[in-house]
Amino acid sequence: MAPPDVLMVGTGEYTTGFVGGAASTSDKKVGVVGLTMFDLRRRGKVGNLSMAGVSGLKFPHIITDVYSKHGVKGKHLQTNISEVYNGLSTSFESYPADDKVDANAYKVAIDALEPGSAITIFTPDTTHYEIALYAIRRKIHVLITKPATKTLEDHLELLAESRKHNVFVFIEHHKRFDPAYSDARNKARKLGDFNYFYSYMSQPKSQLETFKAWAGKDSDISYYLNSHHVDICESMVPEYAPVKVTASASKGTAIELGCVEETEDTITLMVEWRKKEEPSKVATGVYTASWTAPQQAGVHSNQYFHCKYTEILGRPIQTNPNQKKKKKKKKKRKEKKRKERKKKPRRDSASNVLFRDGIEGRD
Repeated sequence: MAPPDVLMVGTGEYTTGFVGGAASTSDKKVGVVGLTMFDLRRRGKVGNLSMAGVSGLKFPHIITDVYSKHGVKGKHLQTNISEVYNGLSTSFESYPADDKVDANAYKVAIDALEPGSAITIFTPDTTHYEIALYAIRRKIHVLITKPATKTLEDHLELLAESRKHNVFVFIEHHKRFDPAYSDARNKARKLGDFNYFYSYMSQPKSQLETFKAWAGKDSDISYYLNSHHVDICESMVPEYAPVKVTASASKGTAIELGCVEETEDTITLMVEWRKKEEPSKVATGVYTASWTAPQQAGVHSNQYFHCKYTEILGRPIQTNPNQKKKKKKKKKRKEKKRKERKKKPRRDSASNVLFRDGIEGRD
């Protein structure tokens, strides 16, 4: 069977690492999805690649000469991927045309695919449902970044439609594959009944520059970050179900940075969990997410959780996977380190690879 063609819907930070006319200053400077798909194509796991966004005006800047935020001129994909990953090809077909702006370009791109092909969706949360549904009904496999949708009704419809059309729909909760979280999940199975879970995850205020277009309008930091730890918690205690949730938020900082009035800085969820077969057993989950952490705080994404069970007290596990690299004093040393760096995709790419493997046998 020929490898599936893949369309990447969404051309922002997570797909290309290109934001605001330059390479992102976050930990995703070269993106995740694009890099992974380029690598899978080299390995013969996927076929033709394409990307769809709203503005075709962006594509020439992703491919041709641009200035980074550090004032260095270079070709974004060529310099940051091809020249680093042993000449890895970064070619792809783009939608819409370079001189067009079209919010429905993804439909044209999906229509160009054969049934059994696949798409990835890394777009604002409010667009996930309509893009995924359009693809599913054309027998296209779908990888959706979290959250899959913003309402339970839409989520259930995607589930029903995926079964109806026999396609594989995978939600990209990549934290499940981080070693620290995987280890905690394995150990949790031997610790008795679930009793309490607390988590915290944050990103610096600079990220609001990346998310300003939709922050507070289409979604919030809880959908963006709390969704990780809610998913981790559920995967650790599948015998429990969430039955009630309340939330509280702080405001002020994001608004001062130019976000809309509705934008909340930090959101905390309190969730009541009950054991499915013994409803009298109740546990509490507290999940906090923020995108107004201080600048230059040492890490890009601060994240940790603490869980307590009835037999053994779980030790707190703190992970800082995106530890910020120290600036090199000399350009020569920096160039040497870049060339010696291992040519491997990020851990985040695990979910993309598993999605590709999950497609097999569905056609």
